[in-house]
Amino acid sequence: MFSYNKLQVILTYLMIILVCSCCDNTPVEKSTAVDRIMQSDSLLQYFISTHPAKEVIKFARADVNDSGTEDMVVIYRAGQDKNMMEVVFDVAGKLHCSNEVPAPATNQLIQFKDIDKRPPLEFIVQGMKDAKVGYAIYRLEEGRLVDLFGEGMEDCC
Repeated sequence: MFSYNKLQVILTYLMIILVCSCCDNTPVEKSTAVDRIMQSDSLLQYFISTHPAKEVIKFARADVNDSGTEDMVVIYRAGQDKNMMEVVFDVAGKLHCSNEVPAPATNQLIQFKDIDKRPPLEFIVQGMKDAKVGYAIYRLEEGRLVDLFGEGMEDCC
């Protein structure tokens, strides 16, 4: 039978072997899942090409202009304390960006909801800035984002 000290020594050696086997000097691939998504998504690529200095924070896809193809709502960092939002949409095979509107600072959520039960599709954006919460309902009309209704967005953007 093993004594407590011998068991402790064996466990220590096993831990050292385990730790050393997990460590190697193979370079880590720089491409992440997000990078791969960005490289394969034409709407996101278009947004990035037209806004090269902007950091994408969140995006979601749905057909918001009732064209039969998916569009993309993009929330991005426009400055140190300022986020904005645009929609990348397709018209007859050509991509466009809508006007930009303020977006929440943190905890952003984009939800698509057919509120009025007719095209085009509305979407809700909500989020926070510090302890203040806000939301707004938008619709894309003739390539422009229209704020249909909101509460507290001026405090969370």
